[in-house]
Amino acid sequence: MKHTLQTWEQQGNYSAFKNYKIFYKFSPKPDSPTIFLIHGYPTSSFDWAKIWDTLKDDYQLVAIDLLGLGFSDKPNRYVYSVQGHADQCISLLEELQLQNIHLIGHDLGVGIIQELLDRQQKKLLSFQIKSSVFMNGSLFPEVYRPRLIQKLMASFVGHIITTFLSFRVFSKNMKNMFDQKTQPSHLDLQQWYQLLNINEGKKSLVQLNRAIFERFKHRDRLVGALINSQIPMLLINGKRDPNSGEHMAQRYKEIIPNPHVIELEDCGHWTPWEQPSRVEKEIKTFLSSFLTTN
Repeated sequence: MKHTLQTWEQQGNYSAFKNYKIFYKFSPKPDSPTIFLIHGYPTSSFDWAKIWDTLKDDYQLVAIDLLGLGFSDKPNRYVYSVQGHADQCISLLEELQLQNIHLIGHDLGVGIIQELLDRQQKKLLSFQIKSSVFMNGSLFPEVYRPRLIQKLMASFVGHIITTFLSFRVFSKNMKNMFDQKTQPSHLDLQQWYQLLNINEGKKSLVQLNRAIFERFKHRDRLVGALINSQIPMLLINGKRDPNSGEHMAQRYKEIIPNPHVIELEDCGHWTPWEQPSRVEKEIKTFLSSFLTTN
């Protein structure tokens, strides 16, 4: 089915985290492997809408709206961080009593996976991460190329910018992150902008953006979690992404032992939205290459 924001929310649930409401979507399939999907900034779990129905035929799926984004609560004085985002994911997985997890992350989500892998290696998790898939995110700060608006949003003028973040400005910046051949529709942009404004979400954008740059202070620890990982990992990378495209994939190949990388032509930053059929195929191929039973 073709999902809309309305149907997406209607089919979802809410979990409590530190007196805040966290939206999540869960497609139970108890005898199948569990995939946990972590979205990016400034969007939501709705990013997975185009691949959800195909994946749920074979897997149990969980997707979260991180605090400050999507349908979740958006406290504007909350101190956002990669550690806090990871705590939210852990809280939800423990509430659902899920044990063996395959992680898929995009954009902001890749940093959260790095944090979770670091905790697994330190034996701090109650569940087991069995594999991870990364899509277009700032895995390596030294080659990440933030846009001007991202730098300004994280600066002292960030709150001024959010005041003037109109649909036109938002749309222009989003479209710049897509390949010219896979541009979002007007409806896509309207839905993302609508999500941004739910629960006065613009007020949280500055703190969320600052948390992205704050994460870079933990570069060695988070990159070390990738280098030391003993689980299967895959990078699916849209080559035309100006932030973390072909140059990020190259760095991954340089640093990660025995790297498994799929590079997508005619694809920008929003990998699961621009090329959903290819992404579905690569995820299934990757998991089937080592997975027999959960």
